Amino acid sequence: MKTLLLLVILTLTYTGSFAQSTANASESEMILKTSTGNIVGTLTVPQQEKPMPIVIIIPGSGPTDRNGNSPIGLHTDVYKMLAEGLAQNKIASLRYDKRGIGESKAAMPNESDIRFDTYVQDVVDWIAELKSDKRFSKIYLLGHSEGSLIGMLAAEKNKVAGYISISGPGRPMDEILREQLSNKLPPQLLSESDNILDSLKVGKTVGKFRIPCIPFFAPQFSHT
Repeated sequence: MKTLLLLVILTLTYTGSFAQSTANASESEMILKTSTGNIVGTLTVPQQEKPMPIVIIIPGSGPTDRNGNSPIGLHTDVYKMLAEGLAQNKIASLRYDKRGIGESKAAMPNESDIRFDTYVQDVVDWIAELKSDKRFSKIYLLGHSEGSLIGMLAAEKNKVAGYISISGPGRPMDEILREQLSNKLPPQLLSESDNILDSLKVGKTVGKFRIPCIPFFAPQFSHT
């Protein structure tokens, strides 16, 4: 586990050195079938005979795709380069477009239907799929940002060999939001936002909050 964590740190630190193609690894599409549509990912597997560890890369918040890019102006390929770096060290990986994003868009037909726990269950199901694949000896979860909390909860539901958190929240979500808003809102709006967060934390619906977002954000307050 410590060796894998060190490799991840080195890969993220020196992403430029892994920009070359993974000549000694194969990439293929992997599909997770759900009741609302398919979730599509990329499976990167180094060329070797014996079973190898595999890392499930869980994306962060917002419309972030399997490669770590976003249509709102973010183009880093960070998850793709991470997969390449792991492959060069004989570690397989799975990175995927979460529901509503990229090729997994059909899996979230309505924004109001999505739940935070649905994202958790998706990872649990990915784990089950990979456990049946004899090419892989151990499964690790790597969650980035919001994906860190998703990975932690998924690991509690379906046992894995290890869990890695990158930029995950170390405090309750409402505390983080209050801090982020404290220097951006005038006093009156800040007071209103505090009241909204207090209500969401105890599971109450708030009229001024976008209704489709409530079932998604509210559970995060209780989990952290």
